Amino acid sequence: MQHWYALAMFSVLSTITPGPNNLMIMTSSMNFGIRKSLPHFLGITTGFPLMVVAMGLGLNSLFALVPGFQALLLIFSAGMMVHLAWRTATFTPAPLGTTAKTRPLRYIEAVLFQWVNPKAWFMATGAVALFPANGSSLWVYTGGMALLMCAVGLVCVGVWMLMGMQLRAIINTPARLRTFNGSMAVGLLAFFAYSVFVSL
Repeated sequence: MQHWYALAMFSVLSTITPGPNNLMIMTSSMNFGIRKSLPHFLGITTGFPLMVVAMGLGLNSLFALVPGFQALLLIFSAGMMVHLAWRTATFTPAPLGTTAKTRPLRYIEAVLFQWVNPKAWFMATGAVALFPANGSSLWVYTGGMALLMCAVGLVCVGVWMLMGMQLRAIINTPARLRTFNGSMAVGLLAFFAYSVFVSL
């Protein structure tokens, strides 16, 4: 039981702290509202546990055998972060009666984003390394880890999504929206750089 308590604390502290996922879901709910951001939210809260399952079942060992994989992943991640930061910084709401030029992330996009998110890699590899199965069935134990992290994600990432919704009442002018989105874009790139730095 103490083992699972420690894992839960690791999950909460890792998930609730600022990072690309939390900044993006807060920005999404701020700009599009909670209902339209739900696929993005569910993509985060189920995509990361699926990543933990893959890593726990040995995918991290396979990647370690592929020369240059980490460098390629880093380059692709950097490109993705710059693209998302640009989309965030340049977002403007569509006038009534017109079609928006941008949209929230879809479910599958949010799931796939976990694989280019350095913080997600750090959390997944950390969880697998710090909390091994220790004689338990690997499949059952890894599934338990994933369920725990999914539950933690629903609460912790949900807090950030609700924060974004609350900000809609404050950031209610075009100038404030541009400032907010620009700040979130800079923050996204800053947390990406920090995650890369601590993982090296």
